[in-house]
Amino acid sequence: MAIIGIDLGTTNSLVCVCQDGQVRLVPNSLGQVLTPSVVNVEANGEICVGAVAKERLVTHPSDTAASFKRYMGTEKVFTLAKRSFTPQELSSFVLRQLKEDAERFLGEEVTEAVISVPAYFNDHQRYATREAGRLAGMQVERLINEPSAAALAASRLSGQEEGSYLVFDLGGGTLDVSVVDYFENVIEIIAVSGDNHLGGNDFDEVIARRYCEAVGIIYEELEEHEKASLLRLSEKCKKELTARKEAVLIFGPEGQAFTFTNMLLAESCQNLFDRISQAIKNVLRDSRRTIDEIDEVVLVGGSSRMPVIFLFLQTFLGKSPCMIGSPDEIVAAGVGTYAGIKERKQEIRDLVLTDSCPFTLGTNVANHSDHARPIMSPIIERNSILPSSKIGYYTNAYDGQSHISIGIYQGESYYCEDNIELGKIEMDILPVRKGEAMIEVRFTYDINGILEVEVTDRYQNKTERAVVTSRNFRLSEQELEQRLKELNTYKLASSGGIRTRLVLARGERLFAQLLGDERREIVEVMQRLEKIMNEQNDQKIANSLREAEAVFDRLEGLEP
Repeated sequence: MAIIGIDLGTTNSLVCVCQDGQVRLVPNSLGQVLTPSVVNVEANGEICVGAVAKERLVTHPSDTAASFKRYMGTEKVFTLAKRSFTPQELSSFVLRQLKEDAERFLGEEVTEAVISVPAYFNDHQRYATREAGRLAGMQVERLINEPSAAALAASRLSGQEEGSYLVFDLGGGTLDVSVVDYFENVIEIIAVSGDNHLGGNDFDEVIARRYCEAVGIIYEELEEHEKASLLRLSEKCKKELTARKEAVLIFGPEGQAFTFTNMLLAESCQNLFDRISQAIKNVLRDSRRTIDEIDEVVLVGGSSRMPVIFLFLQTFLGKSPCMIGSPDEIVAAGVGTYAGIKERKQEIRDLVLTDSCPFTLGTNVANHSDHARPIMSPIIERNSILPSSKIGYYTNAYDGQSHISIGIYQGESYYCEDNIELGKIEMDILPVRKGEAMIEVRFTYDINGILEVEVTDRYQNKTERAVVTSRNFRLSEQELEQRLKELNTYKLASSGGIRTRLVLARGERLFAQLLGDERREIVEVMQRLEKIMNEQNDQKIANSLREAEAVFDRLEGLEP
């Protein structure tokens, strides 16, 4: 059976396969390779994923979710159509849709996938991604860091035998900045940094807030559907500024207009640029490289297309970034290549991908100034090459201490309470004098993100072991199977008639956004289309759909 590669994005997702030594992006039922990572739940429990769901963000905001990847590995719950879903369950619907698209393309069943994740994803987020794959009915043995995938694709596309890349990956919801080396068929991540809550969506919000400020609207007081509509228009404005010098945003009952330029956008986004520059400084510092030692700055992610991003990077780094292939597709191409390697496709030369630990892993030690706030003691530091196995040596904190509690933490903060607690090992020790106990703590972290911890009391030659999991965020095997059965009762919308669904959803969204004569025109188009649909004449329906799309394009100002 085929192994598919999936780029599970915050804004859009892609699926690819490897055939005859070539990576092929799989089109969805609309013939597009980009599937919006948006989920809509209808009253009858039917699930819509992709373009139709994206249209319903405006008309049915309480039944539709987007950008849920930002909350992977948290306890966030989304309520859609009076039903509750975790971020990984919503992601599983996207993955299931991609799986069905791939099966239709290949003509065979798919049971395994390689999925890309931001290099800056922590342990909870990585586990949640695997869990989403399981809930979609696929085995996910391997996650691949997005910069590794981008470097893999870039090296194949450029034909370079070796090089050093700074991979700048700005997606819809996350920022990854990585230094990656490629040499002798080895791709090695040297350092990673980033921001899991910074992406193109934040630029959309800046545009929306700047518009409100200019026309006297209070952004926080907008209704949920009004915010969704304004953000949709802000995204359109942002995309127009990629190709034009200025773009006009018109919103609200009075149709107030405001003109944006890239210069104004740059000025309005200074806070976001400060966060981007900090991530770049961090990754160069951790890699112990200067920008002059980097061969290429590779742009990845649809949001990296923005001219303000290009100009900022050019100014900040003193080096022009480049696009090797499509920034929307390069990660997917790399994941597809790796899926081919995993399938042992003879046409693809075997490569070694090394991963690094994105966050420091450590344990707690006593804080003699404040016993309530133990201090983080690093064992495996961030950017360590995986797999990694390292030992920390500790002792008892006071005379007669007979018990120790070894906390397992992930993060860079001085105090343990400010890091993520992954687990804990409790152990009884011999009650000896302070400083005489010999406690050895070994952390072993493998390439699949599984952490094993061993705590050994050398006095007793006694060892406690644990494979670290977090009950707060993870389902047991039994719970996972039960939830999989429950989610399978939700049926994905049939691929048949998807174009009709999309046109109707688009019409509903434009009706909600526009006023006056434009609204009346939409009503006429929708009623005409619905009447022809009842006749069940495929040719007439196709003609009516084309006419409706032409009208909607004009109303949105999309005509060439």
